[in-house]
Amino acid sequence: MKRNTLTLIITLFFHLSSNSQTPNSVSLSSGYVNQSFYSLSNGEIVNTSNINWDIAFTAEAFNASIRVNGGQGVELYTYQLGDTSAWVNINNSSIGNLSQPLYNSDTSWTIGAFDANQLGHPDYGWGVYNMINHYVTGDSIFIIKTVNGNWKKIWIKELAANGIYTFIHANLDGSNLITQTINKNNYSDKNFIYYSIDNNSVEDREPINTAWDITFTKYITPVQGQPYSVTGVLSNSDIEVAEAVQIANPSTYTNYSAHPFSSEINTIGYDWKYYDFSQGYVLSNDLCYFIKDMNNDIYRIVFTEFEGTSSGNISFNTELINSTSIIDNNNKVNSFSIYPNPAINQTKVIVDAKNIGELKIFDVRGREISKSIIDRGLKTYDINLNSFNKGVYIVSVTIDGGSKKEKLIIQ
Repeated sequence: MKRNTLTLIITLFFHLSSNSQTPNSVSLSSGYVNQSFYSLSNGEIVNTSNINWDIAFTAEAFNASIRVNGGQGVELYTYQLGDTSAWVNINNSSIGNLSQPLYNSDTSWTIGAFDANQLGHPDYGWGVYNMINHYVTGDSIFIIKTVNGNWKKIWIKELAANGIYTFIHANLDGSNLITQTINKNNYSDKNFIYYSIDNNSVEDREPINTAWDITFTKYITPVQGQPYSVTGVLSNSDIEVAEAVQIANPSTYTNYSAHPFSSEINTIGYDWKYYDFSQGYVLSNDLCYFIKDMNNDIYRIVFTEFEGTSSGNISFNTELINSTSIIDNNNKVNSFSIYPNPAINQTKVIVDAKNIGELKIFDVRGREISKSIIDRGLKTYDINLNSFNKGVYIVSVTIDGGSKKEKLIIQ
């Protein structure tokens, strides 16, 4: 049995070492109304509506960032004619006194439009951190235009030490006042919790943060010095990207070490294409990107087609250039592999563990689907997939507090 397991591992390594370019595509639909979350190892994870939310609260434990859906027309303004006590003074005529809108950072997920006026710790833009009770208390009122074009006033009242946001919003004349709370602890495996002001609804629209590498979406970025809505690619937290320009043959170029990797989320961005009035969208044919994922595997991506707003279709080629996925995780898991992957009715999980542990399978929204005990040593575990729906799952091995995760796609 041990010899068969080793054969499977060798077969899997051979599979990884014989990579080829993989054609891929996503569709943001006409008008770019969707957003695509994409895994380089498994393909598209979630393609979801991008016009059903206005603001997004960070789920990160030690962060208080709040972003807006600027790419889809949401506008945010600070009310500058008073502090929070001026809430009752805001009315429909207040729109005439608005200053410049506030924008999300396009280089970091940790700075949203609500944080744009921050002065640094303990001032987080929308509120001030109290070092005694560990609350962030809102000290600013904002006026916001929703994705549906409705004007509202909003006050983020606090982020409590237990991770609960409390905020209120209303029509500018004070009618339709709503108080809402969101517990970030319920979304600990997500980057953000999304909220629709018009619908007064929390939108759980994002896959778990370990399941995707890049996202195709609309966002605001400076273009020739002016904020402008563009369609492009942003990378997940903990993902690094290197841009290789003026490359003769981008589709075969592999020298990623010659280019610096950056953690800025817009390193790919939007400018791998440009608009020509006689030809439409034209792709830059001398560049590619290298993406280092959470496992330190390095992929190359080359864009091959961009159809524009009529369809929102984007095509590109990817290739695994360097793989380090099978690693020692805190000296608890010597090796961890899934074969076959993708799978249909059955797969094998191969684990070389130093102690007894747990094998769990989660869907992309973080819900536990199955759990079993794993033994020490080099073992193969047969997983029956007949009761699983098609899609992407996360397989997790946990031993003595050390864990490792791999993605499994079921066809």
